[in-house]
Amino acid sequence: MPVYKRHQKWHYRFSIRGVRYGRAVPEARTKWQAEQAETKARESIFSGRYGSEPSNITLKEFVERVYLSWAKAEKRSWKNDRSRSKPILAYFKSKKMREINRFNVEQFRQHRRQTTNGRGGSRSPASVDREIQLLSRIFSLAIERGEVEANPCMRIKMLGTGNQVLRYLKPDEEERLFAVLDGRRRHLMDIVLIGLHTGMRRTEILSLHKSQIDSVRDSIELTSATKSGKPRSVPIHPDLKPLLQRLCEYAKESGYLFGNARTGSPIKDVKTAWRNALRDAGITDLRFHDLRHTFGTRAVDGGAPVSAVKEVMGHVDIGTTMRYVHATDDGKRRAVDAAVRRGKEKPATNLPQRLEKTA
Repeated sequence: MPVYKRHQKWHYRFSIRGVRYGRAVPEARTKWQAEQAETKARESIFSGRYGSEPSNITLKEFVERVYLSWAKAEKRSWKNDRSRSKPILAYFKSKKMREINRFNVEQFRQHRRQTTNGRGGSRSPASVDREIQLLSRIFSLAIERGEVEANPCMRIKMLGTGNQVLRYLKPDEEERLFAVLDGRRRHLMDIVLIGLHTGMRRTEILSLHKSQIDSVRDSIELTSATKSGKPRSVPIHPDLKPLLQRLCEYAKESGYLFGNARTGSPIKDVKTAWRNALRDAGITDLRFHDLRHTFGTRAVDGGAPVSAVKEVMGHVDIGTTMRYVHATDDGKRRAVDAAVRRGKEKPATNLPQRLEKTA
């Protein structure tokens, strides 16, 4: 038999063209896992890798020598990878990549869930998921480079399926927020208005150059600053046009709408101004990214097709857009009213009569 259990350990054994192959699989806890190991062994035979000297490279060595260099050349978000790799390397230390199995990964996930974040609060499932996803990508690259044969992160379930933040800027919060965006925070008001009118990401707004404002087509042309790297065009609402014209007119020599006067480059972030404005406005648990949620929510509540919202927001998959669409109470009420109104338009529908009988 190709897979069998002996002395509490799973083994595989098979023959190919008269040559016998066999090995114990101490990591396997079920017959299915042993069968997976056997399948990989067969594949490695056909690719000429079976029986070759296993790599002794540690996870730390591979990340520092190979992965981070690759990420810097291939990914716009490589700095996030560098930051997220630190707790991974701290946990696995000098462990060899070929020694890391699925059980180790599950232990790491449990360990990270029990630690606190930088603000002293509990670490969110989504944060842990991103670290597991990074670890999986590291192993995938190691497989491509011939360092390991298997990815221990495969079939590890993500924790954050119920961790989606349903947060958007409410009308009363918007009024309080704009009341404190004056004086030294005037630039933040312009940034917030652009976010609410376009659904653009923070980095896309902060890096805006006046050459991207097309006054003929009334659109903002986004190019390399997009997350996907693909260009897209965002229509300019008439209410936003005067603001953009003013910013273009007063742009510094660099041409950036939100340029740093000393360096000539665009400003990097507005964390301090944003945090202080929220404090003065009495608003809690609102991220700048939630302005993007707000745009998506308002657009769909206003009757815009989700497919159109997807194009404006620059998502590759419409499923991603759905995460930004949170039905408000008013939107839900309009949905119910629309359904009832449509039902009354059809004579054959007796829903109103049924409702009267159950009242």
